[in-house]
Amino acid sequence: MKNVCIHPYLFAVALTLLGTLSGCEQRGGKHYQGYYPVDSIVTAQIHFLASTHASAVKVAKFGGKEETSTIKPADSIGWINELDIFRELKTLNKPINQGAYRVENDLPDNRSNLKIKSIATQQSLPVRSMKIYYYDKPQKVKRIEAQFNEVNSLYSSERFLVMEFQDVDNKTVLSSYSIDGGQKMFLGDTVTYSIKGTVVFQ
Repeated sequence: MKNVCIHPYLFAVALTLLGTLSGCEQRGGKHYQGYYPVDSIVTAQIHFLASTHASAVKVAKFGGKEETSTIKPADSIGWINELDIFRELKTLNKPINQGAYRVENDLPDNRSNLKIKSIATQQSLPVRSMKIYYYDKPQKVKRIEAQFNEVNSLYSSERFLVMEFQDVDNKTVLSSYSIDGGQKMFLGDTVTYSIKGTVVFQ
């Protein structure tokens, strides 16, 4: 019998596919897709803002002081640093969180003609809740709100995150973002802060 040589790369790919199929079988053949692709949305916005050389006017309030500044990231890395906290919301999509959240679709918004997709949990998970406001269908997102908690050996924090979008040439574009929160050191007081950024295009 002739020996067959398998390229190491192909062998690694085969093992990966086998692991994926095995995971699907363990879940009854259903592939878990997550609750909402927030990471993909933020990443797409990062690339778009970098490609259009957008800037942002930021108003930051911290410890009773307010400061206004303008930032103009030189590339996508700059926007990643600016918006990375929003990509952290992807933790709700971890396979271990399957079934941990209650999802309600097409809820009416009493303040507008938008609909809401609500994702919430009673468990002590980093993403406690998320609301996606959209027009007509979820792909036409207008606003994302989320409560994000973090606890480690040094501090605990709670943040309320908001991203707002508008249509520009039939493309959904980030128009503003905000972070309101508080951070408590285990041996200190709680510090509150807020950051609001308004995106500016050339």
